[in-house]
Amino acid sequence: MGTQASSTRTDDDEHMVKAFIHERFIELFLSQNKRSQLSLMGAAVFIFITWWLSNRSPWIVGWLLCVLLFALWRLRWTAGVLQAQGGRHAELKVGLLMAGGGVLMAASVLGFGGMSDLGHAAVSIILLTVATGSVISTAGYRGVFLAYAAPMLLTLAAGWALSPHDPAEAAIHWGLSVLILIYLAFLVGVAKQQAAVFEDSCRIRFAEKKLNAQLQRALENESEAHRAKTHFLAAASHDLRQPIHSMNVLVAALSMRPLDERGQQITQLLANVNKTLAAQLDALLDISRLDAGTVEVAHRPLHLDRLVTEHFHLMENTARERGLRCALQVDGPTPVYTDPGLLLRVISNLTDNAIKYNRQDGEVRLRVWREGHQACLSVADTGIGIAEAEQPKVFREFYQVDNVERDRTKGLGLGLSIVQRLSALLGIQVRLASAPGQGTEITLRMPLAAQADAAAASATATPPGEGPAGPALNGLRVLVVDDDAQVRQSMELLLTEVGCQVYLATGTAQACEIARRHTLDVLLSDMRLLAGDDGLKVLQSVRTLQPGLPAALITGETGPEQLRLAQGAGVPLLHKPVQLDALRAVLPSGARLTWPATKPPVNPAA
Repeated sequence: MGTQASSTRTDDDEHMVKAFIHERFIELFLSQNKRSQLSLMGAAVFIFITWWLSNRSPWIVGWLLCVLLFALWRLRWTAGVLQAQGGRHAELKVGLLMAGGGVLMAASVLGFGGMSDLGHAAVSIILLTVATGSVISTAGYRGVFLAYAAPMLLTLAAGWALSPHDPAEAAIHWGLSVLILIYLAFLVGVAKQQAAVFEDSCRIRFAEKKLNAQLQRALENESEAHRAKTHFLAAASHDLRQPIHSMNVLVAALSMRPLDERGQQITQLLANVNKTLAAQLDALLDISRLDAGTVEVAHRPLHLDRLVTEHFHLMENTARERGLRCALQVDGPTPVYTDPGLLLRVISNLTDNAIKYNRQDGEVRLRVWREGHQACLSVADTGIGIAEAEQPKVFREFYQVDNVERDRTKGLGLGLSIVQRLSALLGIQVRLASAPGQGTEITLRMPLAAQADAAAASATATPPGEGPAGPALNGLRVLVVDDDAQVRQSMELLLTEVGCQVYLATGTAQACEIARRHTLDVLLSDMRLLAGDDGLKVLQSVRTLQPGLPAALITGETGPEQLRLAQGAGVPLLHKPVQLDALRAVLPSGARLTWPATKPPVNPAA
């Protein structure tokens, strides 16, 4: 059964190859048609002149007119004739067209009797030249080539043998006749080689065309698989973010209440677990943002040495908790022009990997230096290292060298994939050097800032620890719109805990009803709601009742299309699970947050 199927496929392929060769032959013939007919008319005119000088017969004029009319007809109608009836029998039609031209040109040999030897030579050279040129225009196909060349050269050979001549020159005439026949045989051999070359080139082109089609299908399949993966990650991420968001909000609310020491330990443990889950989901979100092209780059001058130093002091405690030594070497001021937030994410991913995949007594080293017109940053560890064959793979999504057991503390395998994509976005070169058992070093190279930017970086440096003040939330009237009851309840508990007056709604209709009866300070709406409803509809509808109402959208979506849609709304976009600091940042600003001693009553949605 398998052999029969394979044989059938081979026969089908051979049939397609032959059809392809036939199509290319017709294309070649048509592309050569104009040149061939112009050459034919030129040759006929030259023969006419030679013939007319020997014999001024009207019959000669009639011959020339026939050749010229045939050539003009070929110029105008050849394509139509070959394409008639869907191109059936096109090769036979080509042969007939070529035979017609060959017979007309062969008729010129009938004038040999009245020509001089010089005239014989001139006609012979013209017919031999035209026959030789047909090898190219017919791609050497024997039947087509002979249909054109044979009438001319066979008639020419007969003309030399049978035309009146001096008996003393008989040997010359018969010798030339034989040589013409030998030359025809030679042209048949050349045509055979030409046909073989043409067919081989067509087979190569067909194979390339087939391979390109296979590659195109593979790319389409890869693209479809990528879309399916993105859709799955978006759906899974959204469904996972809902309960994690609720848990995060509840843990934040619980941490604000008076607890004994054991309760504080449990709350802290819950917060740590939730932080790990949130970090993994954020990695998925980063990949989706990069796929969607919604990551905005905001370049500004900054000092790479200061940014790395501040980050080093933050990651140093984490590294030492795992028994690792840390070292930082800064060779001097290193101004760059880049996006500090995105660059910091790159550095954080590199140092996180250096900590996760290190030995218990290992070391993490950071170094910043200048090399020519480039700023350089390296993150090195003394960990497990990466084999040379594995190194290209570590930048793939979800690939991890030494995490067969899928230890969740080592993440999802997205860190270096995000590093590579963000570095490409920022114009940073990434180089990895590693060996098993000897550790890994990843070096980033980026252009140094221009002198003016370097001065600006020094002038705008923000001292560590200083930042914008948080908002005062006492009495803030917040409308929360979400179709998930747990999310609504957890948001209500948290916002009530920090002094807000909370209104709850499940969709656009309830949100509009509340907006008609109450003055609001801020709207917080989930992006995706039930029954085709969504946060954009809520935002638009509520703002028709209370124009200019501050708002933020909250989403668990990670799909590229959804992210682009949410970004286009022109309002802050928070991603579940929402941290309290991120939530405070989008609420109407005021003095630094103060926790109320008493809580205002909650005004639930009607």
